[in-house]
Amino acid sequence: MQLDHVQFGGQEDRIHPPIADITDVLSFRVARFNRLIERMGGTNFQSRLGITLNEWRVIGITEALGAATVSQVRKMLVMDKGQMSRIARGLVARGLIVSRPSSGDRRVMALALTEAGRTIHAQVLAEAAHRNERLSGCFSADECSEFLRLLDKLTEHTLKRAEAEGIAP
Repeated sequence: MQLDHVQFGGQEDRIHPPIADITDVLSFRVARFNRLIERMGGTNFQSRLGITLNEWRVIGITEALGAATVSQVRKMLVMDKGQMSRIARGLVARGLIVSRPSSGDRRVMALALTEAGRTIHAQVLAEAAHRNERLSGCFSADECSEFLRLLDKLTEHTLKRAEAEGIAP
């Protein structure tokens, strides 16, 4: 069954093209794309650099945020507390990050990269940059910039919707 129109507040509005089946749904298409690139990147990072995709993300966000708290990293990655805790413990055990009480609030744990963590960060970031060039090779430079701008806009919109619905990242 094709949905020819959807009523919003008594007014007919349609931004998204008609949806005939699940393959037309925006969230499905984004999730499918994400799974494809996660599978490609995760396999590559694990085999070439000995790090999982989620470990890389925790390392990368910790570095990007500077003096990051566990909560900040977890929220940025939209990761549940248990998974974040397991990954952080593993990275601490491998000597890639340190976890210590925050200087502002001793109840809050702050993360920082060790020298070994910064080394792996540089290696994985270089690999990620190379992979991004190959992945975005179907775009022109302008198209890539526009895609990233639209992705940021959609992400910000979705974060606001999640907050309005009481769903915390």
